[in-house]
Amino acid sequence: MKILIVEDDVNSRVFLERALLSQEYTVESAANGVEALEKAVLSPPDLIISDIMMPEMDGFELCRRVKTNERLRAIPFVFYTATYIDQKDEKLAMSLGATRFLIKPMETEEFFRTVSEVIEEHRAGHIPVPDRLPAEMTELDRMQSETYARKLDKKVKELEQEREALRRANEELRKLSCVVEQSPASVIITDLQGQIEYVNPKFTEVTGYSLEEVRGKNAWIPETGETLPEEYRKLWETITSEAEWHGVFHDKRKDGTLFWERASISPVRDTSGTITHFIAVKEDITDQKSLEDQLRQAQKMEAVGQLAGGIAHDFNNILTAVIGYAHMLKMKLKDDKKLGSYADNILSLSDRAANLTQSLLAFSRKQIINPRPVNLNEIIRTVEKLLSRIIGEDMQLKAVLSARDLIIMADHLQIEQVLMNLATNARDAMPEGGRLTIGTEDVDIDHEFIKEHGYGTEGAYAVMSVTDSGAGMARETREKIFEPFFTTKETGKGTGLGLSMVYGIIKQHDGYINVYSEPGEGTTFRIYLPLIEAKADEIKPDFIKSLETGTETILLAEDETEVRAFTRKLLEEYGYKVIDAKDGDDTIDKFKLHKDKIELVILDVIMPNRNGREVCEAIKKITPDIKVLFTSGYPADHIDGMIGKGSVFILKPVSPTKLLQKIREVLDK
Repeated sequence: MKILIVEDDVNSRVFLERALLSQEYTVESAANGVEALEKAVLSPPDLIISDIMMPEMDGFELCRRVKTNERLRAIPFVFYTATYIDQKDEKLAMSLGATRFLIKPMETEEFFRTVSEVIEEHRAGHIPVPDRLPAEMTELDRMQSETYARKLDKKVKELEQEREALRRANEELRKLSCVVEQSPASVIITDLQGQIEYVNPKFTEVTGYSLEEVRGKNAWIPETGETLPEEYRKLWETITSEAEWHGVFHDKRKDGTLFWERASISPVRDTSGTITHFIAVKEDITDQKSLEDQLRQAQKMEAVGQLAGGIAHDFNNILTAVIGYAHMLKMKLKDDKKLGSYADNILSLSDRAANLTQSLLAFSRKQIINPRPVNLNEIIRTVEKLLSRIIGEDMQLKAVLSARDLIIMADHLQIEQVLMNLATNARDAMPEGGRLTIGTEDVDIDHEFIKEHGYGTEGAYAVMSVTDSGAGMARETREKIFEPFFTTKETGKGTGLGLSMVYGIIKQHDGYINVYSEPGEGTTFRIYLPLIEAKADEIKPDFIKSLETGTETILLAEDETEVRAFTRKLLEEYGYKVIDAKDGDDTIDKFKLHKDKIELVILDVIMPNRNGREVCEAIKKITPDIKVLFTSGYPADHIDGMIGKGSVFILKPVSPTKLLQKIREVLDK
């Protein structure tokens, strides 16, 4: 017979599982009503034994759903709970179709007898199957809300009492060797001096040591030596003072590999209450620690990403003015080559600064991208010649591409940026020359891959590998290479943003990146990007149109004084009439005053008093067909929802050429 145990307290659940297993029942368990209902629907049990107070879905609601489910309603339902205030609980349970209402604690033999009786009654057809929902069910929510707080307090106290009872039962549980042998946790029993007397098979599976190898030895045999003597002293003082100790160990297996364990160590008493042994229950939490480390890393990256996005916004506003004035200066100095070269230098340095802000946004995964179906192999072929120039003539570049077209949804310029950054890193790792190989293939990420590597979502992926024959990296370096501002280069030789930008781009494309490297063995980066079923767009270069002047009147709304002043001069230089505004309210006031003249409004998205969208909505109530161009130095996710769907938007910093082209495009549309 198959019994489903529903109990949120781990100790109570494990005890019931082991007790019923000892009676040769098939046992399945769940920690709450939601999980139990899923398991019951998937594989209906012969009997359900459930607690009442549980997270997500309590026992009353679980019973109600079982008894109203056509497939499950005939299954006997037994409540076994310590949450009991008065007869309302039992009355409600029975009105929902429960077969029994049992109160903890209960003698084991009586519990077994009750379970057996319920099963026999069910077999004999003596347990009625409800054909409809009882009227009392309408009182469920009210009764639960009235007694919830009191029940919770009572349950906490009773759980403490159960924990004490379980400690007293440790000696009895030790004798139930069949239960301990099947425990999913490592179990160690020592004498009062800490010498091992028994370990279960799980201990052998986890550590590699057999009982014969550790019997009579100190219980700390798997330890790495990293735990301080002070910690051991506190542990020993705790358990010898008849208390239970909880903690985490960094242990070493017989083969030398390290792992993490969460341990609970407590005294074992005989029937007279005298401590005779100590028992340690240990759980391998290596995977959990790894996930915790990944979470901390993700939180750290997110925090730095938010900072990066803010810095990029300020840079973009400054650079908009710097680049703009430099362009205007260059246009004015067409015949003066010397002064013109100064303007070129300003523009060159400004481009470097703009690239730096893009690196910050890429790292923080907040830059605007333009994804479309592209062939990964075609991107590599397009950029191959450029990569050859980046790495130099003393290095060999080889592309080993898949015979199959690998179609991905990506911004091809961003993927090219990834390749250039990885090629630059490879060049720096091979100062005396070497080989750089770029390969592609298609793979399927499945459950086994995710289990082995600790990341991924199942599906078909294009894999791009970039391998160099350089110096390689030690483990300490590998763990930090994607962190922003981390660099192994000399001061002034790098920003430390290259690989963090690569990481951000790949994550923004829903991909994964990993690195394999050992000192002296070179380095391989493997990048996984989801494959799609589509025809690839052709990659074409952008062509710059010639600039056209205009005569229209433009309302310019910009809170940054320098940017507003430059943009006004630029527009007036090209024939436009400009009315400028410093914030949201000022923009609305000036639009009302000059609404008959204004043909285009340029709106900064983030402004004091009112943001760009609020201003846009206000002026469109006055002139519904007014043309609007939004602009901002903030990253895409920051302004998401602050501009209307289908609105025209341009990201700062923007060159005068692109700004004038976009203005003409909006006006002529």
